[in-house]
Amino acid sequence: MRNKEKILIAATILSAAFFIAPKIVWAQVVINEVAWMGTAASASDEWLELYNNTAQEIVLEGWKLTEGEGTVIIVLKGTIAPGAYYLIERTDDTTVSDIAADLKGSWGGSGLSNSGEKIQLIDNNSNPVDEVNCLTGWFAGKASPDYKTMERINPSLSGNLAENWTTNDGSALIGRDSQGNPIKGTPKAKNSVAGLSLTTPSP
Repeated sequence: MRNKEKILIAATILSAAFFIAPKIVWAQVVINEVAWMGTAASASDEWLELYNNTAQEIVLEGWKLTEGEGTVIIVLKGTIAPGAYYLIERTDDTTVSDIAADLKGSWGGSGLSNSGEKIQLIDNNSNPVDEVNCLTGWFAGKASPDYKTMERINPSLSGNLAENWTTNDGSALIGRDSQGNPIKGTPKAKNSVAGLSLTTPSP
């Protein structure tokens, strides 16, 4: 084999390796609850909760949430305490009227699609930290007239595992929407389904 051919093959291999997406491993911070359906007050009043899996504070400055193929919906600010929750509200801080949001914003466009989305949490070095791929349909949650959130069962297991998500079961309801209706979810608090056992498929 001539040297020129060897160089070309090596360059092709390196190029392919470069474009392989980084693998998401156990996440320090995870997407823990998604109110993709909004609230009884407004379907536009979506919110999302992050959870810190670690025993240390994590600085979120420059982190971002993306949807679909990488469209940024919001850039994060501040910090998240160890074992704590971080509430992100769409539109304004009245989405969950009696609980202060850690961050609020428009989320761009028309928000999360009721038919499903892929959401990624990206750190300030552009590394994917967590992912919930529901492009073919949300794993859980209920839209109108129920407006029940999609809750993660075990924050230490993959966000892409459908069995690791379920609908708020009503045993814990936290907060009120902009019209005073009970939120059928647990913003900035332990999920109603946290700790449930689940069967995971073999690798």
